[in-house]
Order: sequence, then structure tokens, then C-alpha cells
Amino acid sequence: MLTKLLLPVDFSARSLKAASYARYLAAQSGCEVVLLHVHEPARKAEQTPPQASLPVLMEMLSGANVRHIDLTGDPATAILEYAKHYQPDLIVMPTHGYGVLRRFLLGSVTAKVLHDSEFPMWTGVHGEAEYAQHTFEGLRHIICGVDLGPPSEHVLRWAAQFATAFDARLTVIHASTQLVQIAGVVHEPEWRAHVLDALSKQMAALLEKAGVVAETRLIAGDAPYALTTAVEELHADALVIGRSPHELLGRLRTVAYALIRQSTRPVISV
Repeated sequence: MLTKLLLPVDFSARSLKAASYARYLAAQSGCEVVLLHVHEPARKAEQTPPQASLPVLMEMLSGANVRHIDLTGDPATAILEYAKHYQPDLIVMPTHGYGVLRRFLLGSVTAKVLHDSEFPMWTGVHGEAEYAQHTFEGLRHIICGVDLGPPSEHVLRWAAQFATAFDARLTVIHASTQLVQIAGVVHEPEWRAHVLDALSKQMAALLEKAGVVAETRLIAGDAPYALTTAVEELHADALVIGRSPHELLGRLRTVAYALIRQSTRPVISV
């Protein structure tokens, strides 16, 4: 399931967080880790991130099968090109790097790789208070969010295989605004019951088609808020979602980015 992991780093403090995730994944799976640093020739001195240094990162990954690759060029472009060559099973990146566009929540490099990469990506927790909010202790419970559309089968299969590989519990969740109670709507309870029954049948059909056995939940609300709330309430360790990298537009892409920005747990987008 996980034999090759790509870890792009910029030697910022957030690279240390990403390396801690990679260390766990490598220790549990025995995968190879490629630690990739892209040097930007045009970077100005004031844009240089705090140095975590290569020796510090290598020390964090001691015991793993690690290779260090150093490239020169535009970071996002170089990461995408190297990933196409390396064909990793997973790319691990922080949600906010260091650079002139650091005001954006995802970070310009991570956002571009998320947008253009065809490979599954693990993005770490966003926010300056990430260490205080949650300490990652491993994968014991994984939530897979599905929209019940055509890509859901692939996302669900991937999540099930990933959960099995790490001996983690899997819960499959679909969030729907149709289940939100609206006061004053005629026959609202009957309507909600009808919608709930229809969604339950769709969820059951999806799991059967994918050949997956897992706990399922249908929850009311807009996907980003409802799913991130469920992750908190169920004390899950990671959230798996679909990213649809080949769709130029669409709600799923918007929802995926919102989930990555808002989640207090790592998000794996497939």
C-alpha cells in the first residue's frame, strides 16, 4: 500500500511537522522516503525561512530508508515533475510554507501541487496553534468523507486499503444539507425520512460495489463544517477525501480545499 513516500521540505518549522508525519508512516510501513528540497536561485535573503537544516530532518527520519534529493528551480514545478518521475504512493506536505505568498492559508507551493498532482497527498494541520490543538499519535481511527458521486468508489477503496495497512478503524461519512432541519417546511419530518432512506441506500450500494465493510454515518450540514466537526467528535486521527485532480472546476474541488484548510487533523486527498 505504501512503498514510496515523497517529502518536499523548505527547511521551515513546518517542514519539521511534515517530517514527523513521514517518520510515523515510514516506521509503520517500511516505505522509502525521498526528502526533496528545491532551491530557488532568485530567493532574497529576507525570504529565507528559519533553518531546520538537513541534518535535523535526517535525524528525525533516522531508522527509515531515506534518500535526499536537491533540485534547483521553481518549487511547485520541480515537485510536480519529480513526482511524475518517482511515482510516489503518497506526498506529504505542510499546509502553509514560507514565501512571499505566505498570507494564503494553504501556501502557494502546496496549493499548486494539490491542484495539479495526480498522486494522493497528505497535508498536515494548518494554523499557528497546531501543536497546542492536537498532537499526532498515530493512525487508530480514519474517517473517509464521500459525496456519493462517481469518484467515491475509488476514494473509499483507497481509504479502506490505507486503514487496513495501518490497522486503523474506518468510518465512512456523507454530509448532506438535505438533512438539515428547516423550521416551517411542510411535511419536513417525512421529507427528511425520505432523504435519509435514499442516502442510506446509496451509501450501502457504494460500500457493496467497492467491496468495503465499515461503519457508516449520514450527517446533516455543509461538508467542510460537518466533516471537520465529525472528525473532532469521533476523535479521528485523519480524514480521507476525494480531490478530483482532473476536474478544472466543480464543488468537490472547492470542498476539498475548504476541508484541508479547516481540519484540525491531517487530511489525505486522493
